Amino acid sequence: MFNVGEYVVYGSGEICRIDEKTSKSFDGRSYAEYCKLIPVDSMNSTYYIPADRMEKSVRKLLTREEIYKIIDSMPNATGIWFSDKNERKEHFGEMLKSDNFSGMINMMKSIYEERECRNASGKQLTASDERAFSTAENIINREFAFVLGIKTDDVEKFIHARLAASQA
Repeated sequence: MFNVGEYVVYGSGEICRIDEKTSKSFDGRSYAEYCKLIPVDSMNSTYYIPADRMEKSVRKLLTREEIYKIIDSMPNATGIWFSDKNERKEHFGEMLKSDNFSGMINMMKSIYEERECRNASGKQLTASDERAFSTAENIINREFAFVLGIKTDDVEKFIHARLAASQA
């Protein structure tokens, strides 16, 4: 399913290139097949993932078409706010681990709306809510930028331009 030279997402959104498939022994006794992953943001790091666990550990990058669909659906995002901060923190944590970009966008919308509401009354969001928003934004921007071949800082402009063009 995965090929050497292919780019994949590992862990919590880290983009890696599959460098090679190799037989290794980490315990000095038994050998197993591994895929060597090199993170694109840290060429000095290396991950060895057991070949038989690759499908559980990594996923393919989004395609351009999938990214366009996600962006085009952004105006329909619905924010859901959990008033209990522990329930909210748990829900946001699950969302950030899920690779569900539409869900992350819904989460970001709910945090944004709550931030606006609190700012109007002179209050601030909790640090964990701000962190969840920032983490989701980083996950989305990193993958969108890589797939679209643009700078991470230009993702927001790209999204706004695409949404503006679709409404014209």
